[in-house]
Amino acid sequence: MAREVKVNQDYKSKLLKLIPSEIVAAYMVIEGIIPEERKYIGTLVLAVILLIMVPLYLRNIYKVKRAGQHVFVMIAFVIWIYSLGGPFKYWNIWEAWIGSSLLILYTLTIPIFYHPDENSSW
Repeated sequence: MAREVKVNQDYKSKLLKLIPSEIVAAYMVIEGIIPEERKYIGTLVLAVILLIMVPLYLRNIYKVKRAGQHVFVMIAFVIWIYSLGGPFKYWNIWEAWIGSSLLILYTLTIPIFYHPDENSSW
């Protein structure tokens, strides 16, 4: 199953390919089993590891070659983590309404702003 965004795809197809669903699901499951007394550092380490895994996962599993798509999906992952609270709530820089707003706005706009050129690696 190819996950690379193509030039002529519709909005819905682009949207589904620009959301890191498997990585977000992995974060949510693992975050749920981190002991409460270790959440401060555990959620940070988990988020960093999974953020590094996003391009590796896209390139090796889904054969996505465009760097632009990797960047957009990595930004989406960070926004997802913020919207869930993640390490941000332990640093006291998390607001649920900001996270929800960012998530909605980013999800609605990334397929509009990301237009791959057929001959470009971006």
